[in-house]
Amino acid sequence: MTEMQDPIEIYRAAMAAIPLREETAPPTIRRAEVWPYPDLRRLWARVETTPFAAYPNLAFTVTDPEGAVVCTMFMVEIREPYQSVTLHLRQEPRPGERYTLTIELERDEQTLDTRALPFELVFRDPQAAQ
Repeated sequence: MTEMQDPIEIYRAAMAAIPLREETAPPTIRRAEVWPYPDLRRLWARVETTPFAAYPNLAFTVTDPEGAVVCTMFMVEIREPYQSVTLHLRQEPRPGERYTLTIELERDEQTLDTRALPFELVFRDPQAAQ
């Protein structure tokens, strides 16, 4: 009769064989872009970071032309380097005016990188831009 392995031991061996992620430098924002939706009440933001071992946080802040905050989002301990999110403006949109999306990458209450993306609040088709 064949002896069976304990499933817990199979799991432990498999987990031990997974290589650990290593960081040669703190993560940074590699690419970021923002695209207003046709209704101008929502924004599509895409962010790519460099690889990381310990999970960082991402903070998104949208400000209007006067600098007033009109949208915020905070993502705790992101697991993947690529994020795609929809942000909702909390006030009436002002078409054609200049807004700014600020993205902060942080970990352990320390800011690792910041990116400010000024943009016009007008619909542009992301597919046509490629």
